[in-house]
Amino acid sequence: MLAASYAVATLAMSGAAIYLYFRLRLFLTAATMLVGSLLLVYGPAYLSFMLSSGEKAMVLERLSGSMGGKSIIFSIIHAASPDFGAIVIAMNFAMALMYVGVILGIEIVDRLIPKRIATMQAALTGWNSQPLKDNVGGSRMLLVVIASLAVFLAWASFKENHVGTIKAFLSITGDETGRAAYRLNYGGSPNYLYRLILGAVAPMLVVWGLLSSWVNRSWILFVAASLLFLAVMIGKFETLSKAPPAFFLIQLVVAGLLVFRNKLTWRSGLGALFALILVFYLIIRFTMSAYDNFGALGFLYYRVFEVPSESVLETFSAFPFRYPHTWGANIRPLAMIMGLDYTPAYTIISQLWHNTKDVTSNALFIADAWVDFSYAGVIVYSMLAGAICRSIDAIYLVNGKTALGIAVMAAAFVGVFTLLVSALNTALLSGGLLLAPLLAGALVKATRLLNQAGPSSIPAGNG
Repeated sequence: MLAASYAVATLAMSGAAIYLYFRLRLFLTAATMLVGSLLLVYGPAYLSFMLSSGEKAMVLERLSGSMGGKSIIFSIIHAASPDFGAIVIAMNFAMALMYVGVILGIEIVDRLIPKRIATMQAALTGWNSQPLKDNVGGSRMLLVVIASLAVFLAWASFKENHVGTIKAFLSITGDETGRAAYRLNYGGSPNYLYRLILGAVAPMLVVWGLLSSWVNRSWILFVAASLLFLAVMIGKFETLSKAPPAFFLIQLVVAGLLVFRNKLTWRSGLGALFALILVFYLIIRFTMSAYDNFGALGFLYYRVFEVPSESVLETFSAFPFRYPHTWGANIRPLAMIMGLDYTPAYTIISQLWHNTKDVTSNALFIADAWVDFSYAGVIVYSMLAGAICRSIDAIYLVNGKTALGIAVMAAAFVGVFTLLVSALNTALLSGGLLLAPLLAGALVKATRLLNQAGPSSIPAGNG
């Protein structure tokens, strides 16, 4: 059965790769980013990590002619689980169901609104030859929102002394344990609204503002968007973590790519991959002062391609092999309705495998689905993820190369990444996968209502 589960998982991954190439056609859309990122992190990388029994940076080590050390968590779980084979079988079948569910979700949307999808496909096909345009109808509302958020983020950063926090963190040299402790105690703002805007909303508005200022030749909008960019960068670095600033910069790379072209070729794909590696490498060198024998690149490979699979293993080895499925009690509102005490699954997993509740594992979105509803949760959550991403494409890419469409795709990039490391509801809200497009739609509606009351465009050259 173990070999069969690996075969099923491999078949599902192969089918997803074929679907990505022939059906989605490698256009840079939210649906493409979802399927592509799943294959990148939970495709061959997942299989190699599991089949190698958790060997760290196996690919890099093999290329250098040596063997890597074992993942500590993998070794702990393997030694503590007499039914380890059953755990791996469950993981493999869940991975297969995930790919099937995502594709089903995409196809359901395509069948529900075929005309809009056909219009979107035509717009994507002619994307590279289209000029960048602003189809919103005015930039006054956008300017007000961007300026307001820039002021709010700057005020919060000043009040919480974010620059001082960053300087203090960088002053700790040669002591990675000390940096980790400082990051745990001081990294990130305690203000939830600030964190929500910083992670889910502001990056999209930076891209939208910069592109709209270019199209409308509005210097005042450009200044406001630039100030918001600066406030976001300070906030991202103040988390003292590698991922937030790196992914914000990658969002800008994605937006820059979409300004010129939409379909990925092997050349643009390699260029984008090189840009991703370079950004992550520089951020790692900036935020870390010491490494193990793998070095910065080895750490990057392990963190991006193997830690996610390790986190999924932590979840599946806990539920249901040590704790029963929660059947909704892991979702706070449902737990309240059922009259049960809400105990997040991640605290149980952290206590089980790390002997502390202060460490959280960033597991794939199907991990929470598995904890709550077993295989049924995996397939339903996956269908929802696929349907939401395809709906975003259908709404915001139907008009072709627009400043708004590119900004929403940049936001969707981080939303999709959040799906890879957290629950579906977290990705939709905190990750911005749903919140950012909803806000964009609300701004468009407000702008058009304002247009009906009178002129709203900012005169070119005068802001």
